[in-house]
Amino acid sequence: MESEARPNRWIVPGAFLATAVMLYFGTGLTPIAWLTWLAPLPVLLLAPKVRLRTALLVAFGAYLVSTSNSWAYYAHSYDVPLPAGIAISLGYSIAFTAGVWLFRAWVRRGRPLLAALSVPAVWVALLYVSASVNPTGISGTLAGSQVGVPVVLQSASVAGAWGVEFLVMLGPALVAALRFAPVRVGAVSLVVALVVGGFGVLRLARDESGPEQRVAAMVHDTAPWGVDITSPEGQALVDKYAAAIAALPADVTTVVLPEAAFGVDDASLPTLRDKMSALATARRLTLVVGYLRRSGGDKYNESLAVPGDGRSPVSYLKHHDLASVLGDDLVFVPGTHTGLAICMDVNFPDPARDYAHAGATMLLIPAADNDEDGWQHAHTAVLRGVENGMSVVWAGRYGTAMIADGHGRVLAEKHVGQADAVTVVFAAVRPGSGDTPYTRIGDWAAWLAIALTVLAGGLLIRGARRRPASIGGAAEEPVRTEARV
Repeated sequence: MESEARPNRWIVPGAFLATAVMLYFGTGLTPIAWLTWLAPLPVLLLAPKVRLRTALLVAFGAYLVSTSNSWAYYAHSYDVPLPAGIAISLGYSIAFTAGVWLFRAWVRRGRPLLAALSVPAVWVALLYVSASVNPTGISGTLAGSQVGVPVVLQSASVAGAWGVEFLVMLGPALVAALRFAPVRVGAVSLVVALVVGGFGVLRLARDESGPEQRVAAMVHDTAPWGVDITSPEGQALVDKYAAAIAALPADVTTVVLPEAAFGVDDASLPTLRDKMSALATARRLTLVVGYLRRSGGDKYNESLAVPGDGRSPVSYLKHHDLASVLGDDLVFVPGTHTGLAICMDVNFPDPARDYAHAGATMLLIPAADNDEDGWQHAHTAVLRGVENGMSVVWAGRYGTAMIADGHGRVLAEKHVGQADAVTVVFAAVRPGSGDTPYTRIGDWAAWLAIALTVLAGGLLIRGARRRPASIGGAAEEPVRTEARV
């Protein structure tokens, strides 16, 4: 028989409501960073006080309700259609519920530190496995909500985005475990805060290498997807971009246009190159433009980089896509350490990590989103930049135009959506520092989370098998007052 005292009748609905509301505003398409840290706390505080079934129902229900912040987006999105959105909502809810289950179980067995570690471990483990098998990768995680908190974000340079994800879940779990072992859990919490905060401050204080350069992201949001470069509409769009480029400050050296800004076939590809070369050489700047090429019944989602010094243009073929032929080559702007990527590529560790291995210090990324998810997706690109020490220029059609340095500090950002107008952002940015510990080691934080999950879950299952069963099922171990690891 379970040993909990009957809780106040308002505690359960209060915890449910508090966590659901904070998750609603702390996750999703435009999260509030500090709420992300607080959101799991009410349910974690509640879990050891109530029956297992109650704790799990509250955890699952609170997270599922909070995902309603994205339901309208899923209903019309082509990037994340409704069936995939439902799967994402259920997956996040299950991962959170699993963490609450392990937390409650180990707190009740007198192991508050193991309980606290179990929450971020199972969360990261399940999300990592899901992202590894998902053909669209992953975006919109808790780590992405911390782009506005650069001190925390610096941990990605060592532990990757999964390390930041782990920290965001670890914080509230440590607070919830604090009352069961104040000295031990408090000491661990202090060490984590000092190490993460200290490292973040020191890394942000270090200047990035390389000369400062002025770059721009430029998007005409209402232009059709892949408009034919040879059509009157295509020529009109070229003229609009030409006018916007001509109006840029004289010291801008690089301009990035969006994904599939133009459409070509094998016959009209030279026309695109000629027109973009004319724009680049007129201002002696590097111009990067996304285009959709059709050839022999296949589609190729590519970007063209045209140096302003007369060097030959180069083309990059998107590595991750569901509707076109895939590439696997790394392509640099000639004579630079600047690499090219396109949109969905940032949902995966590579090619960003491969670029850093190859010496890249900046990524230029044409992109296209669904309006609401533009901010979220652009900030996923920022995470990739911090992971690998690269500054990022993101030109997102139906989303966000953004520039960030290699430390993840957003230098310029604007929502795209002005009717029949070109949205422009520009900023002075230094190249990033280049490859980081994460670049060299990879997703070790995710594998550590998997190991901790196996350990915590395995020990729990092993202990449950050894306990004698009572009438009606296995007896639940009462809460222990003495604390162990």
